Amino acid sequence: MTKIHTTPLHSDFAVQVHTFIPDILDDPAAIEELKAIWQKSPVMIFRRQSLEEPELVRFTEHFGPCESTGRKDIQSPYHEQIIYFSTLKYSDGRFVGGFAGGEDVDWHSDQTYQVRPATGAILYGTEVPRDGGDIYWANEYAAWDRLSKDIQQLIEGRVGTYRYAKRYAMLSTLELKGKEASNAMLSLPDARHPLVLTHPRTGRKALYADQTTLVSIDGLSEEENARVMPILFEAGGHPSHAYRHKVRNGDLMMWDNGCTLHRRDVMKIDQPRLMKRTTFRLSANDYCVPHA
Repeated sequence: MTKIHTTPLHSDFAVQVHTFIPDILDDPAAIEELKAIWQKSPVMIFRRQSLEEPELVRFTEHFGPCESTGRKDIQSPYHEQIIYFSTLKYSDGRFVGGFAGGEDVDWHSDQTYQVRPATGAILYGTEVPRDGGDIYWANEYAAWDRLSKDIQQLIEGRVGTYRYAKRYAMLSTLELKGKEASNAMLSLPDARHPLVLTHPRTGRKALYADQTTLVSIDGLSEEENARVMPILFEAGGHPSHAYRHKVRNGDLMMWDNGCTLHRRDVMKIDQPRLMKRTTFRLSANDYCVPHA
């Protein structure tokens, strides 16, 4: 049995996991130990990994059903469960996968605009730029604790409306180029999620307020929404509970979107970057899964 060792990167929120993933794919005890670590530390970093795509999918599926995207333009040509983000191009000028360079990215949580978000996420860096592109994660348990008692009482139990069109308006021209699928997503119905998620095992409360998609809070007037939402967004990405990660080739980064936000620094688009991502559905019995 492989014993899993970790090193704190930011309190108990983010940790580096010292193991070689292919060695534990058939070790149920090691996987269960990783799951226990992830309950307390929703950001796990695995350095210097060498993974074939089938191994990436197998590892993902130990934690939840792996999602297959309908976006053929960003999908791996070998495995439909994997999508690519890159600055690389095919010979015809198309980007390999989704564009992943240039401007910085605002704090967000993945898929908040969907009715049933897949809150588990893995990002694997196979070609990483030398400069820029650092990735940050923010602890939304700490964000909840940061809110004043009156704001906590005001938002607990309330539901927010999350809309893809708000995020779409923030995308750069390069990100939108040739992405007809993004235009189609503008017709998605609004999603409704609780603003506060409670971890079913630990009882910890996490703020769930994505500034790129949250457009309103039920039961609040327009004036109250205009006052309260900036407070939530400021708490969500506060520097005191954010971990900054300098990505290296072979880094595998795993996080829980139910209790974290993430963003990326600006990077030069003349430097090669290829990232492979999987998303997966987590059990509401074990994780902060939004449902309204």
